[in-house]
Amino acid sequence: MTSSPPYYLGLVPNLLNPIQLDYEWFGVLWLEEDHHFPVIVGYWFSKERSEIKQNAILSGFSKWTEISDQQIVMRMYQSIRNKQKKQDWENRTRLSIRTIFKPPWNEVSSGLYIIKSRDTYPLHASAILKKKFFVWLEHTAVCETEEEFHEFMKRVNEEHQMEFIMKFKH
Repeated sequence: MTSSPPYYLGLVPNLLNPIQLDYEWFGVLWLEEDHHFPVIVGYWFSKERSEIKQNAILSGFSKWTEISDQQIVMRMYQSIRNKQKKQDWENRTRLSIRTIFKPPWNEVSSGLYIIKSRDTYPLHASAILKKKFFVWLEHTAVCETEEEFHEFMKRVNEEHQMEFIMKFKH
């Protein structure tokens, strides 16, 4: 009879939730089989520490060992965020054909635009390419600081080798 592999739960406060753009509790649940690399089976953000444990239970996990080593949890958080950053950069999407007929896209000329989701950090930044008949979401990023926003703009410029026409808030 084989026993189930051990699960571990790590919790750290005040990490950036890249969807909500708030600093919240971060919890990650993982398992280790035969001392191999950890396999993340779930992660959550929440305002309350206890909600993360509830989310783990609601996801079907009831037994784990809680780990208090913040370095282990931070490595997993960074791994997750790095994968999200890569995906945000690489996932190019054509927006709905109707987008071209709605403000602000019906009022601006073709070109590359950078949009900030808000004026305060952290924020979502998007690189939008408007063509004659289509609008493309080229790249996105979560920027925690103005420096990260400028790095995003620099990377977009290098990738597309064109100057931005304008920046405006979405």
